[in-house]
Amino acid sequence: MTTSNGPRVERSASTAFVTIPNLLSLLRGVLGPVVLTLILTETPWALWVALALMIVAEATDYIDGEIARRYDQESEIGRLVDPVCDSVYHLSVFLGFLAMGWMAAWMLFVIYARDLMVPYLRAFARQSGHDLKVLTSGKVKTAVHAATQLGIIAIALGLFGSGVHIGGPAPTFLLLTAVAASIYSLADYVAEVARLVRS
Repeated sequence: MTTSNGPRVERSASTAFVTIPNLLSLLRGVLGPVVLTLILTETPWALWVALALMIVAEATDYIDGEIARRYDQESEIGRLVDPVCDSVYHLSVFLGFLAMGWMAAWMLFVIYARDLMVPYLRAFARQSGHDLKVLTSGKVKTAVHAATQLGIIAIALGLFGSGVHIGGPAPTFLLLTAVAASIYSLADYVAEVARLVRS
């Protein structure tokens, strides 16, 4: 940042925890188990509530980043809290799909493995003296997971008509897309860490 009376000053991320972006991220993490419980209820009203809460959760994922950037509330803690809450939320929903028989166990394993390995890659990069930032592939993965989960709940509610149902090919296609996004993102992070270490 520049001032009229002095040289350029670089602003570093703060260590503040209680910020609006962090609170929104935590809300998203809390909504994960709530949505999971609603899915397991196996009633139409519960799925409608789950869908509404899922839309709220995805909205917080966009809003927290916008607030952090616009009002200078980006923080080191936020960089850790946001992806963790994303993982807790999305994995909770996918666990609900698994419990309902809508999703194969191997799919959840691949998705969980990616979310488990990326923090270790980030820690490894930091120990090597590098900062592994959020890659575009990570944002793509998150967006694909969001679309997949909202789509499957919409299918379960019959919002696409009787021809598209939960036991048909559409949910499988969506889930395979989510798995592919996780694999692509993990490969991208591994490649980025390798590049950083070589440099």
